[in-house]
Amino acid sequence: MFRLYAPTKALFEKAWTLPDVERVATAKPAKAQPDVAAPAGPGSQVPYPVRALTPAHADLARSAGVPALLANEAYVEALARVVYYWGYPAVDGFGRTNMWEIMKEKPGAMLGLLPGAPMNTTGCLADYISPSQRWVVTPNNDTVYGAGFANLAVEPAVIQTPVGAPQGHYWTIQIVDVFTNVVHQFGSASATPGGKFLLVGPDWQGATPDGFLGILRMPTNIAGVLPRSFAARSPEAKVRAVAVLDQIGMYPLSKDQPGPRRFDCQAAARNAVYPPGVTAQMIAADPDASRPQWVNPKTFWEDLARMLNANPTVGPSDTAMADQARTLIALRRSDPRYKALLDRAALASDAALHASSTYVQVGVDAGNGWQRQEGAGRWGTDWFSRAQATVIYIYVNDYREATYFIRGTDAKGTLLDGRHTYTMTFPKDALPPVDRSRGGFWSLTMYDKDNFMLPNPPNGRTNIGTVDLDANELRFAADGSLTLTLSREQPAGADERANWLPAPEGQFALIVRAYVPTSAVLAGVYQLPNVERR
Repeated sequence: MFRLYAPTKALFEKAWTLPDVERVATAKPAKAQPDVAAPAGPGSQVPYPVRALTPAHADLARSAGVPALLANEAYVEALARVVYYWGYPAVDGFGRTNMWEIMKEKPGAMLGLLPGAPMNTTGCLADYISPSQRWVVTPNNDTVYGAGFANLAVEPAVIQTPVGAPQGHYWTIQIVDVFTNVVHQFGSASATPGGKFLLVGPDWQGATPDGFLGILRMPTNIAGVLPRSFAARSPEAKVRAVAVLDQIGMYPLSKDQPGPRRFDCQAAARNAVYPPGVTAQMIAADPDASRPQWVNPKTFWEDLARMLNANPTVGPSDTAMADQARTLIALRRSDPRYKALLDRAALASDAALHASSTYVQVGVDAGNGWQRQEGAGRWGTDWFSRAQATVIYIYVNDYREATYFIRGTDAKGTLLDGRHTYTMTFPKDALPPVDRSRGGFWSLTMYDKDNFMLPNPPNGRTNIGTVDLDANELRFAADGSLTLTLSREQPAGADERANWLPAPEGQFALIVRAYVPTSAVLAGVYQLPNVERR
């Protein structure tokens, strides 16, 4: 070891190097192993953390350098697997900004099914999201959706909240960063005032403009903005939901004018837009015809690099991993051997993530066979749970806004399957506790094995809950209990048919959403009833 105390500038600028240590040759030196890339020299432009991952002398005689080489490769592979889980939600979310190109003219309905809009703008629907769509896993069928993505490096965006929402009507506007972390969640649950807020990126500097209620800072340049407005199934209820959604959304600051903007969801919903080569007829014939693979492990590292280039700054819980990701990306570019290793790691990590990300396995015990992800939406450094959520229900709300209970098994731990009939019995006064004064409601939604709703349920129901209760559609027993029937075949009895939630053929999964949950839900005191197979 050669120590140099108080080194001069020449050392840091790599203008001075030590002389090599020469051995007096007594035998023919061993040849360097050709399959090991020599580490870059001190004048290399490759960052030090990248160069450090290649052993200094991997080519020692008699393979003496191989253990160090294998140890470094093992470290890189282990790190790559963690980075894959960490970066998966961001690659997925960043890929969805393809909306900007598809919807570049004005807001509308992508594929005639989903809300879409140009950059820094939200679009909205005028009815529930179509159960036949295959772009967004596990959507709800309780609210009318809006959606849009911002690039805050281009300019700030205006977030508008409603001034005319009826008391007790549920609405929300969820704002997530590129990693799907919920950064801001406004709405009836938090009694957000009506008006305008300015959504800005991490590097924006300035004062709150006149007429704005405040500044909403995001940790990344790319942000997702997701308005929702509760809708019962009656025409009058849907008119009310859209009237509120017409007041909620995002648009570029450069297009701001005095007073509130009307987003006109009816007009947006009529503007059906399809990607090149896709038609309404194709989607009707095959809903998967244009279904994207939002994260492709074969292109993961290139896609991750593009995401990081668009988001040079990330939140404090993601900063350290962003540095590690950049190191791996540079390593992959600098060394063909490591490129092959990292590409294999991406494939293995993707397979592992999807194997664990099912309604059977995600979350922790919430009582009676149900599971939940505690802290959902506010992920912090829980990158594992965040990646799993992206697979099964991307853009999950802040758990304090809406708590999700999930399951894929019955009371005996057997996979749920449409061949069988199941029941859920709520005792008297034991329905999910939500705060109705702030718009709270609950629903039980049925999903197929791919995490999508049934496109054509025989009784029109994809979920059951507060909407059906308010419409007096459900039948209670004499003791005040409520028994729901889950099956593919229509039940024979009138009461069972009234309380029937159709199941698909084959394996299925369930979600109970409790919007504006009470403290009993948040504290884990309340438990749902089990799902019993007959």
